[in-house]
Amino acid sequence: MKRNNPWISISDLLSSVVLILLLMFVLAAILPQYTQEAEKREMMNRISAALQEYQAGGQVRVHSDTGILEFTSVTFSSGSAELSSATLKAIKDFSEPLKDYMVENPKMEVLIEGHTDPAPVSSVRNKGGYFDNNVQLSTLRAANVRDALLNNIGKEYAKRIGVAGYGETRLKNKDNPLSEENRRIEIRILWKGQDDD
Repeated sequence: MKRNNPWISISDLLSSVVLILLLMFVLAAILPQYTQEAEKREMMNRISAALQEYQAGGQVRVHSDTGILEFTSVTFSSGSAELSSATLKAIKDFSEPLKDYMVENPKMEVLIEGHTDPAPVSSVRNKGGYFDNNVQLSTLRAANVRDALLNNIGKEYAKRIGVAGYGETRLKNKDNPLSEENRRIEIRILWKGQDDD
């Protein structure tokens, strides 16, 4: 008569427990990223719906997949960081839903990106502030949009809204580098702990 070895079943049980713990660890590491991506996609879809009128008018383009709001109407005169009245109105209309989303999503942060064409700038006082080169000009453009945004939503959100200036390094219209669309603002939605692309 053959006797069953109790150690085989215990070792199988321990292997199963180790496998389950390993799967739980992997899920714990991966699941928050997918949950965060789903939240971000849902929020971008809501922003897109809220800005439908501006999208239809060609003033805003919402890129839900990348989390970028491209203010196509927020362009600048060459060598200027001054915001037009139309730009200030678009920022004001965008402010209310943005504030709601920031209250609802405490991990949400905003990066305002400024861009320029490759035309050289002079080192004199220009419209909208002081700058010596295109990187400074693009940063000043982003900072002016940030100031207008904070004037509408409140200064308490200042730590969650940053600026970056890319100068002429990210031309949108490479066929016509001096095109107005290269002198633009993009707003990128970020989440704390997520790397910028």
